[in-house]
Amino acid sequence: MDNIGKIEKIDGNMAVISVKRVSACGDSCKSCGSSCKVNSVIFETDISDVEDEIYVGDYVEIRAENEVMLKHIAVLYGLPLLLMLSTVFIFQMILKGPNKDIISAVASLFSLIISFYLLKAYDKSEMKKNALKFTVGKKL
Repeated sequence: MDNIGKIEKIDGNMAVISVKRVSACGDSCKSCGSSCKVNSVIFETDISDVEDEIYVGDYVEIRAENEVMLKHIAVLYGLPLLLMLSTVFIFQMILKGPNKDIISAVASLFSLIISFYLLKAYDKSEMKKNALKFTVGKKL
């Protein structure tokens, strides 16, 4: 996954880079509760492998590691699906009676709401840990 980042600070072989976070729904949504309201993600990475001379204020191409991105994608799509399916399965096995389908459907919707908050907390913790590993590709 390629992004464009701006060099904020250089200290030896390490650079502090800000990358604007891209979201599919647009920018600055007032009613949205996700982390895409954050203007940029700031991280520190090694720039010793970059061929071009890089200075503060330059824009560079940033590449994220595929394994880490695939892990995040699996969590972001897999957790709600797994939670919803397990909720439906559990409610179908526990409940008896004519309304068990409606109750399990409503419970699965609540499980999606719970997964939203779990993913929101997961996203914030991953951003604090700087779990995404970025490499600088080239100067733009």
